[in-house]
Amino acid sequence: MEIFLPISGVEIMAWKLVLLGFTVGVIGGFFGVGGAFMVTPALNVFGFPMAYAIGTDMAHIAGKSIVATAKHRKYGNVDMRLGLLMIVGTAIGIEGGATMIMWLEKVGRVDFVVRITYMVLLFGLSTYMLYEYFKLTKGQSTEKAKPVADAGTSALALKMHKIKIPPMIHLKVSGFHISAWIVLLISAFTGFLAGFLGVGGGFIRMPSLIYLIGCPTRVAVGTDLFEIVITGAYGAFSYAMKGRVELVAAAVMLIGAAIGAQFGTLATQYVKGLKIRLYFATTMALAGVSVVFKHIAGSYKSVYSSSLNAWVKDNPHFIEWAKSEGAALGNTKVQVRDWILMNKDAVKAWIAQQSDVIQQARAMEKAWNDYSGYLMLGAAVGLSLLIISKMMQGIRTEKRLAVQARAAAEE
Repeated sequence: MEIFLPISGVEIMAWKLVLLGFTVGVIGGFFGVGGAFMVTPALNVFGFPMAYAIGTDMAHIAGKSIVATAKHRKYGNVDMRLGLLMIVGTAIGIEGGATMIMWLEKVGRVDFVVRITYMVLLFGLSTYMLYEYFKLTKGQSTEKAKPVADAGTSALALKMHKIKIPPMIHLKVSGFHISAWIVLLISAFTGFLAGFLGVGGGFIRMPSLIYLIGCPTRVAVGTDLFEIVITGAYGAFSYAMKGRVELVAAAVMLIGAAIGAQFGTLATQYVKGLKIRLYFATTMALAGVSVVFKHIAGSYKSVYSSSLNAWVKDNPHFIEWAKSEGAALGNTKVQVRDWILMNKDAVKAWIAQQSDVIQQARAMEKAWNDYSGYLMLGAAVGLSLLIISKMMQGIRTEKRLAVQARAAAEE
């Protein structure tokens, strides 16, 4: 069934949104992340303008995280005290990151710097976590070797625990004492990165909870999801006020996400913490490749973007629209971007009248953006199937052991 989305003007098959919501719901419940690095490029491939893709993703993330957090709390994986304290630091950090972005926009370096930072973080995190996994599992194939369930507390986190700056707080669920100032500083730093990159920040917070604060992997997953409920709701509200949330799409995606989150959360009960880190690292590596594709697309866009922007600024329809919006024409960068998003047909007509070089650049930009989106969509589907298979395997093993235990008791 094809549905029309009135806010963004996109027509899309409903099953695509349900499938995307389900797969990312599984992944979000399993890793404790919102999944914006997967959903946003996939929605973009489906025809959503980028601003609408981000806003719609924020709205669906907030709803999905409520379901996943409730399930994780049932299993004892949510450290509420830690999560509430981190929200304070995250809010402060996000404002700092957004301020930095505004400065970079003024000097005209925002796209390049953000993409490079994104790639460094994604490839850096994935490389370290893969290194850690293979280091800890080295020699595990031998029959006498004892399987490693989780990596334990990192050396850096242990150093953080030794800093006794009051007030000290006891995190009962996580199982240690730590200075409240340490938590605030770490959450402010991760919040700064989230605000700087324009993402929910789950893929940054989850590793920081593990490696800097010292949470067990499952607690890091549940606590991160709890924080995403708050930050996702705020982000959705912010984008909705700007008219960039496609409510119908968010509601349809949430149907799949609510179901998928149940599977992903349950799967954490049957997959060892170290394996969760392995899957997370692999996902980050794929997301890094996706950003590389985006970076290549951006290089093609730079061929014609200045000419396109100049044409828009001189377009009488744009000038009339800007005046009706009460926009100050002294700084029209954001207005030009919004107008281009809302007038795709006019932009296509302009491109068709340009030189072969510009038309080819536009075609290559779209191709590389599509490669990025399809990579993350394929990764989301494949990874969710793997997680569900591990969950089913764990359930079957649990039932088999229960039957054996009852049989032994009856003998």
